[in-house]
Amino acid sequence: MTFLRKRPADGPSSGGNAGRSGGTAFAGKVLQLVTGVGIGLLLPLALSLHDVGVFFFVQAIVSVSVFLAQLGLPVTIPGIVSHAMAVGDTGRARTIAIVTMKMSLISGLALGCLVGICAFAFGPAAHPLSPHIRNLVPLMIPMIATGALLGVLAEIHRALYGMVTASFLPALPGLIVNAYLVFALAFKAPLSISYLLAASMLAAMAGIVLGLAQLGRTMRTWQRVPITPAPASGILAQSWPNLVTTMSFVAVSQLDIWIVGLGGHPADVACYGLALRIGSLFAVPLTIVSLTILPHIVTNWAHHRRLYLQWLLTLSATGATFAALVGFALFAGFGRSLILTIWGEAYSRAFGTALILGLGQVMFSAGGVAGYVLILLGRQKVAMVSTLIAAGATVLLAVWAMFNFGILGVATVYAASSTAQALANVLLVKNFFGLTANARLINPLRVRRLLSHTPKGLRNTLP
Repeated sequence: MTFLRKRPADGPSSGGNAGRSGGTAFAGKVLQLVTGVGIGLLLPLALSLHDVGVFFFVQAIVSVSVFLAQLGLPVTIPGIVSHAMAVGDTGRARTIAIVTMKMSLISGLALGCLVGICAFAFGPAAHPLSPHIRNLVPLMIPMIATGALLGVLAEIHRALYGMVTASFLPALPGLIVNAYLVFALAFKAPLSISYLLAASMLAAMAGIVLGLAQLGRTMRTWQRVPITPAPASGILAQSWPNLVTTMSFVAVSQLDIWIVGLGGHPADVACYGLALRIGSLFAVPLTIVSLTILPHIVTNWAHHRRLYLQWLLTLSATGATFAALVGFALFAGFGRSLILTIWGEAYSRAFGTALILGLGQVMFSAGGVAGYVLILLGRQKVAMVSTLIAAGATVLLAVWAMFNFGILGVATVYAASSTAQALANVLLVKNFFGLTANARLINPLRVRRLLSHTPKGLRNTLP
């Protein structure tokens, strides 16, 4: 009897309990949030406005490169690993885990080298930031490779309901960078962009070692030979639409800092980078929801638990939107004075930019996890086309807005794009699956009726 058959497919003892998963994901995201805010608070105290802009721009290059190097695997892994475990083929799950980690590491190294070649090919006269980027290439290459592998490793643990490992591994680099910033400020230790990047890279390596050790213990009792083969070509065939979709989403959510950096000055990058990090706080509730219910989308759809899946989608979208609205209202009232107090007048432009970006995140939260529903339930190409159209239009409009209206124009374009993408995803999910994924007002009496119609075996799995 295999390991899987000893536990229910979706019950309280499975480790896939939505409430426990949500609590763990919440704790992990809170840690990432705290470390991210800590870096944002401490970095302007430690570096000049120019260096802060350079750091944010280099970080954006590494982030986009990591997404590309992951080949769409973080979105593909939950579906294929969960399915392999559901049918008792632990050998296939083992093969998928090993193959995807190798793929992410190799592609990360290759893409890091490509970034280095491009940095040297353009030369120092191409852009004011070019000399700084060239000097940091030796650190950027291993950062891209380790970041890609760490992200894939975390998603493997998440697909296996290892929520603690999956939630806390991605927070480790930020935690180490924060610790180094505090140490450098307290003891007047040497501090530079290269030191910060090196600390982040070493932390990612430590996270990889911890994640691999935990994964080895998990797979110890698994089958060595898969029942159904899982060749790399087959995994890529499933992941390439997700790669295109992910990169389109990255274009919508990440390339704005590139546009600001290429069309403006380091000071513009510093102000927009700060606003971007503040605005991203309003997306944390939806991120927690996404990390929590991804495995449950596939499981409940496959087991024809339509009512329970509808309940999860509605409750998660509504809760995420409410939390984002509360945070947005608080920031609108106190955000400007907070920015001026902590970061100073040099960062005053960040308030209006963060307010616009935050509103876009609130509207995107109202769409719930509709985009993931499309991907996980077999409509990857539809999601790919939708995000490609949105990404193309957004990037073109953002470039035009940057040269005409500055960082406020870029923020407006990206906020409008988030709203349009959320609406499109909701309509597509409704059309293909008959499910309502958006937020809505929930009548307490209706909640009671939904609960009364939920099978008894599932009631204690409700979040």
